[in-house]
Amino acid sequence: MSQIASYDTEICLGQAEPGRSIEELPGWEILRQAVQAVAEEKGGRVTDQVTDYFGRRYDVDFGLVTPEFPRGVGLKVSRATGEVRLMYDAYGGYEGVARSLAEAIQQTYSALAVARALQELNYQVEAEELIDEDTGGKLVVVRGTM
Repeated sequence: MSQIASYDTEICLGQAEPGRSIEELPGWEILRQAVQAVAEEKGGRVTDQVTDYFGRRYDVDFGLVTPEFPRGVGLKVSRATGEVRLMYDAYGGYEGVARSLAEAIQQTYSALAVARALQELNYQVEAEELIDEDTGGKLVVVRGTM
């Protein structure tokens, strides 16, 4: 059955201080950069809407649409808690593609967040992407040196 489903992530931007918006938190920019990086890697684009099987549009904070999955994977950030949720409609055999895009966004976010934290601590940061020859999966190694 076609429907936009929502999935929890481990990403949480935290809560904004009173009088400030969540969009001002560093995590917001890191999330935007992560979605943009995956879009560039997959030949897609960043958007503010995703669609379901029937073409109904849903607003998201960040969306990733690729040639492989034109409905898109969306991310919505809770303004109250900073928790990030994924949204997509995988109906019609797209579960693997949608899950792969969602995992790529989460992995890229984690690598960018670690790199930024190390930079804030005055480390020199290097990132290296490795491909697991057995699974084809990507591994990102972030190194910080003083």
